[in-house]
Amino acid sequence: MRTSFRHKPSVLAVVVALSLSITASAQYATQADAVQGIVQSHIEANVPDASSFDSLLRRDLAAYFYTIDPGSPLTVEYRLLRNGPTQSGVSYPKFYLWVTAKRGNTIVHEGAVRVAAIEKSRFEVTQFVPRAEILKAPQEVQNVFPAPLVTTILELAKSK
Repeated sequence: MRTSFRHKPSVLAVVVALSLSITASAQYATQADAVQGIVQSHIEANVPDASSFDSLLRRDLAAYFYTIDPGSPLTVEYRLLRNGPTQSGVSYPKFYLWVTAKRGNTIVHEGAVRVAAIEKSRFEVTQFVPRAEILKAPQEVQNVFPAPLVTTILELAKSK
């Protein structure tokens, strides 16, 4: 009695397929590690140390709001909307904030802000969406901010 193996994969074919799968997985893991290393290097090269983070961020936020509304100096309060930076590609690391800028006890500006951390020495505001605009056109928030932050931003705008 003769057994036909035409429709059964050979042991060699199974070994080759398994070997290719393991090699591809290892290569993917190596590429993922390399990408993670690049991301981390951008963060380390640009995000200020913890000891100067707050003072640099407050300084640069106050300067930004002063340029759009000159007058007496502003004090700035902020809340990070995400714990840590967001790194996308080779751009500067981004932080997302809810910011209130005051002159004395009067709120002059309030809203959602995206800032880029640059060379451990400064922050640049790349987007500011005032609270009034968020309330008027809430759908626009999703065009600027990451999806997981949209609900929080809308809640903050409504709660004030």
